Amino acid sequence: MDELEDYAIKKVAKGGFIIFIGIILSSLAFLFYKILAARYLGPSDYGLLVLGITILNIASVFALAGIHQGIGKFINHYLAKKQHDKVKGLLISSFIITISLSIVILFLLYYFSDVIAERIFNMEGLNTIIAIFSVGVPFSVLTQLLKYYFFAFKKPEYVIISESIFEKMLNLAFLIVVISISASLYAVGWAYVLSLIISSVVAALLLKSKIKNILKKSLKPAFDFKQLIPFSFPLMVTGILGMALAWTDTIFIGIFKSNADVGIYNVAYIIASALMIIWLSFGNIFYPIISELYAKKAKDAIRKTFETVSRWIFILVLPIFIFVLAFPARTLSITFGQNYLGAALPLVILIIGYFFTTLFGLSEHGLRTFNKTKFLGLTTLIGLIANIFLNIILIPLYGIVGAAIATTLSLLSINATKFFMFKKILKFGYNKQLYLKYISSGIISFAVVFYIFKLLNLYYTFFFILAILVYIVFYYVLLIIFKSFSEEDFAVLEAVERRMGIKFTIIKKLLGR
Repeated sequence: MDELEDYAIKKVAKGGFIIFIGIILSSLAFLFYKILAARYLGPSDYGLLVLGITILNIASVFALAGIHQGIGKFINHYLAKKQHDKVKGLLISSFIITISLSIVILFLLYYFSDVIAERIFNMEGLNTIIAIFSVGVPFSVLTQLLKYYFFAFKKPEYVIISESIFEKMLNLAFLIVVISISASLYAVGWAYVLSLIISSVVAALLLKSKIKNILKKSLKPAFDFKQLIPFSFPLMVTGILGMALAWTDTIFIGIFKSNADVGIYNVAYIIASALMIIWLSFGNIFYPIISELYAKKAKDAIRKTFETVSRWIFILVLPIFIFVLAFPARTLSITFGQNYLGAALPLVILIIGYFFTTLFGLSEHGLRTFNKTKFLGLTTLIGLIANIFLNIILIPLYGIVGAAIATTLSLLSINATKFFMFKKILKFGYNKQLYLKYISSGIISFAVVFYIFKLLNLYYTFFFILAILVYIVFYYVLLIIFKSFSEEDFAVLEAVERRMGIKFTIIKKLLGR
């Protein structure tokens, strides 16, 4: 490895690990939130809550206008060239544009809440939910914007504090309080909004402490709208289309079916899309780092970093995919309860789509880096149109199973197109021998562990959870036995040793070092 490759891979590993911990904490808190809410409210009211959160998320994407996607690229580009005046200009302009748009959308949502609830969804009580969640739009936008500022300044630990600890943990804590006093669905909605308000304030204070030298009055901001707007607009379209793609199934289930169907389908979506935690953990730090390498014209370093991080993602996601694919009903009963077993078949279908979305996900970051934003927008638009037509056709015929088929087909086509386009640009490759070892380890460990537990008739939930843990451990033991790691992995392990002050002597001996 040359110096740039070594720097990039270690930086992604360090930042990716921090973000991974943050996203795990955040996702676990939000998963417990969804589980408690689903069990407390029941499928019908939970469906209304899901629709409220969905509308809030869609509104936030419109208000962000793609600006947040350009932050990582331009801030790192300006910092590499020591153009601090342009960094300050970008911070100010992105804040003003997005918050102004969010306030406009707040009033529009609040004013038209009755129209949306009655004429589009025909659901009683949804108008109040929309009105409640409309208040959260500016704070949701601010939280997202600040998160991308932190990633751009390579401070992922601040995301853990603001998002994982304050937003998601407070969200869960407030829900527990609401449940303890037997409050209504509307109280659950207000508690969600309150957690957004608190987390946005905390994040803003953290950012201010980090960039005092850039925010000082003596530094005059330089605004560069000629680069920011043309770059961000296609990403706004892509973001809107991507969000629409993610939530099209939920919206159309709400239109064609009941709010209970929305709630049941949503639990399958939550579990399947959780695979993306691993991609996002590395992707959010991968993007600013390869943008920095792109500014230095280090294409070979980008290629090596992409290949290495792609392997890490595959290693981490494979055992989860195999388990959920094999035991969808058991996964649902352990997490959300017996009332949601109707989501088992949609879960099997969706987990396939999100598995490949996770594996191909880094390609999108790469295409952004190489300024292929128009291609991303066009690809997502075509996928969205196809998804809408598939949902309109399949949901009336097959219900939530039809929605899962439509979403999975759309995800596969969109992400495969992005992947092959980026492969054409970067000309990266895969070590087939290593990937064969990963797949063999996953299948063998799964078959051995669950066959033994079946022979022993250990069907109780406790033993089943124990089997999952044994399976994961055995999987990684097999990876070590099969010598499934490369030079880049050893370099990262040594970097972690130096940073943490911990010696991994036994692990290195097992790995043949």
